[in-house]
Amino acid sequence: MATPNIANALRRSLLIKVISKPAPSREDLDSVIELTASKVVEALQAQSMTFYLVEGNDITFKHVYYSPTLWGRDKAREKQFQETRDKLLTLKLPLGTGNVGKVIQTGEPLFFTKDGPDAANLMSMAKSTGFEVSSMLTVPLKTNIVIGAIQVLNKEPAAGTDGAFTDTDLKLLQEVAEYSSTLIQRMVDPKFQLDADDTARFISKLTDLPLVTNEDEIEIDDKLIEVTGDAIIRREGIFPHKQLSPNSVAVLMTNPLDYAKRESFSQATEMNIEEVRVISATLFEKLLKKFFKESKAQTATSDDVDIGSVAEVISSAYDETGGEVKAEDLESEDSAPIIQLTNRIIEDAYVSGASDIHIEPQEKELMVRYRIDGLCQEKLRLPKQVTNALVTRLKIMCNLDIAERRLPQDGRIVFKKFTKKNIDIDLRVATGPMKDGEKVVMRILDKQKSTLPLPALGFSDENLAKYRACIQQPYGMILHCGPTGSGKSMTLYSALGEINTPDINIQTAEDPIEYTLQGINQMQMNRQIGLTFARALRCYLRMDPDVILVGEIRDEETAQIAVEAALTGHLLVSTLHTNDAPSTINRIGEMGVEPFNISASLVCVCAQRLLRRVCKNCKQPYEPEGREKAIIEKAIGWSGQIFKANPQGCPMCNGTGYKGRVGIHELMTNSEELTEGINKEVEVAELKRIAMRTGMKTLHQDSILKVKMGLTTVEEALANVPPDLIL
Repeated sequence: MATPNIANALRRSLLIKVISKPAPSREDLDSVIELTASKVVEALQAQSMTFYLVEGNDITFKHVYYSPTLWGRDKAREKQFQETRDKLLTLKLPLGTGNVGKVIQTGEPLFFTKDGPDAANLMSMAKSTGFEVSSMLTVPLKTNIVIGAIQVLNKEPAAGTDGAFTDTDLKLLQEVAEYSSTLIQRMVDPKFQLDADDTARFISKLTDLPLVTNEDEIEIDDKLIEVTGDAIIRREGIFPHKQLSPNSVAVLMTNPLDYAKRESFSQATEMNIEEVRVISATLFEKLLKKFFKESKAQTATSDDVDIGSVAEVISSAYDETGGEVKAEDLESEDSAPIIQLTNRIIEDAYVSGASDIHIEPQEKELMVRYRIDGLCQEKLRLPKQVTNALVTRLKIMCNLDIAERRLPQDGRIVFKKFTKKNIDIDLRVATGPMKDGEKVVMRILDKQKSTLPLPALGFSDENLAKYRACIQQPYGMILHCGPTGSGKSMTLYSALGEINTPDINIQTAEDPIEYTLQGINQMQMNRQIGLTFARALRCYLRMDPDVILVGEIRDEETAQIAVEAALTGHLLVSTLHTNDAPSTINRIGEMGVEPFNISASLVCVCAQRLLRRVCKNCKQPYEPEGREKAIIEKAIGWSGQIFKANPQGCPMCNGTGYKGRVGIHELMTNSEELTEGINKEVEVAELKRIAMRTGMKTLHQDSILKVKMGLTTVEEALANVPPDLIL
């Protein structure tokens, strides 16, 4: 007998496809039919299953299944069933033919058993099927019309029912037909749509979650909504309406199976979702308008227009006019397409979870790309004529010189000044002259994302304990190294957040200030007026600091003053651009700092990278072999089951197989042996050997440890950090 768990599995499998794709394509049809067929066979323990669809005036065979129990060890009979299956898949029956035609015509199911009044009908079916039929179920695939049917014959002998189906089997098959028919109808008929209320009822039924049809049915906490904020609610599509505990809430969702959004909501608000109710998209928008009237006061010609629509309008206009931009087009916030396009690009990138936006002029067009989880993804292609207008608009937003197109410029955009939506982000902007025009890169700095606690950054337990001991030191120098975008700034901010107490004076010199930290004195560098890291450091040494953060050590003067600060009773933290921790020693030496000063001031060096996390929802376990196994065993002395990314991905990871990123670290702490090596100016390779002997795990070893923990894949680990040659 079919179990509820199997039915629920089918519901969820089909539902994810239904609600995660606004317009499922015909290419999905075969996979959905196959999924439905396999679940039907499994749930009903059917010996034979046939899936029919109506095409014009014909009934077509879309899937035919025969159980191996029909032929046992008889190879000739197996071949006969295979030939029958292949033949049926090419056949078309006129509408109204046979039992299937009757079900499609009437829209009512048929249920026959050998002990029933229709036993003769079953006996006649044996002539066409090639085996004795004891029981038959045929149900219609029905939405607003009948689009096909599902037929099953005989239960497996192991079911112990003498081949007969039951009323429970009929009910289950009807449910399956209802779920699959809705999705299939959307695929074969683009005009078929469920309205928002019907969709909500459908989702509520299939997920067994309560449906909210009116705001009067629920208790709404105004303060909770205000604290959560418009931007998070819109971005995640989750409306919190009641606080259940200090760390948990009850929410409303149009898509309760979007676990990626649920996880993102929890991370952004630091609240767990304990209770979920289903709500229609219409009611969701109504609640947004009620509680965030200011955010939605604009017309459809401004903030309600999506990026694709604006891009199409602009492309058409430039194609027709040749692309001349009027001065008012860069100033009129309410009407200019360029203003709309600029805002839509930034808003869309923020909602997509991008860290950077690239505006890149090509020879014949303008390309817009987002960096998401460390990889650039193309978003838009626009006419080349748009370049000057878009770049000029961005320069206006960050007060740069719009007439200067030959030199690089840096600026900052406070985005909430330019949008009516509650999106509180800043953007660090860099422009530069390229062969085909000015390129602009914008780093998104989300003010609503506070610094993460140190345990959330990916430190192993061993490295976390060592690093926490280092940042508690009263004086010395802590250096972080790695390429741009490796998470150095976040680690520094998290470290300062952990040691920030009222009895400690922390002062930072940054270029730019990425996040504002409460209780910490932050200074923005300005090289145009001579405010450099070196000058800021000299200032800070006269301001009674306990901890000093220097955004980056770039030159000899800054390096000398930083070491001096670390040697005179201050804890100094900073960053450099080097490949690994040991090579940082040489880099400081090249800046003119004496080796004995480096060894005397150094507390630790932390090299880091960010690896893409393998999607928790669709990752695939396997046992590594060959070179993979050898690399893992050599790095951490372990072998066993690990995970790889699903090539097809899933809705949670947008089909990429990866979702989010995790840090890997190479923490080199100072020791007596390392101090001796630094003073003797030994080579980088020897410093690395010394550090490893005293407990350092290399970036490669830490990346393989993350593979062992199931957080990432071997491919991702090796793509970012090569194996160590000295292991």
